[in-house]
Amino acid sequence: KGKGENGSGIISSARHDGSGIWAKAPCYFECRFIAQSAPGTWPAFWTLTAMDRGISGDELDIIEGYGGQGVGHPNAVDYHIVSHFWRQTDENGNRRKGVTTTVPMLETGGGSFWSTTPHTYAVKIGKEETVYYFDNIEVLRHPCGPLSASEPAFFLVNYAIGGISGWPIDLERYGNGTDMWIDYVRVYQG
Repeated sequence: KGKGENGSGIISSARHDGSGIWAKAPCYFECRFIAQSAPGTWPAFWTLTAMDRGISGDELDIIEGYGGQGVGHPNAVDYHIVSHFWRQTDENGNRRKGVTTTVPMLETGGGSFWSTTPHTYAVKIGKEETVYYFDNIEVLRHPCGPLSASEPAFFLVNYAIGGISGWPIDLERYGNGTDMWIDYVRVYQG
């Protein structure tokens, strides 16, 4: 990329035409990775139940990590889990609300950050509940979204640079590049 241009990488188990690896509840998605923490970096592992970027499906963000150091950068010694139930309503006709939590990495398991040690992030999607794990430790449980319980999902692993966040990007210290190393992604169904 040229000066001022940024790029990132993504791995998806499904192609634009819908072919690929999908799993239907009960199922389990797991990824082990490490990524550099540089200003503007955003490593993530997530699932979708629809090919339209979550516009009308369930999006389960198993990890959203925010990189960077110093004032004005969102770096923290934790990561976020976020569920989105896009364009869905509950039994009362109200917008279906997602679930969000912050996982304090330094207080959980081995006590290290996503940029200092490879970690395993996972979600088990059941017919009734969705359960998230960090290094085999349960960190969140919530009722399963209707589409997660009934529709197949595919996974994505990405290392965004900036993205929709609008956060400042500064990779100069890292030679204008930064890396994410993925050990494996596993998907189980049934």
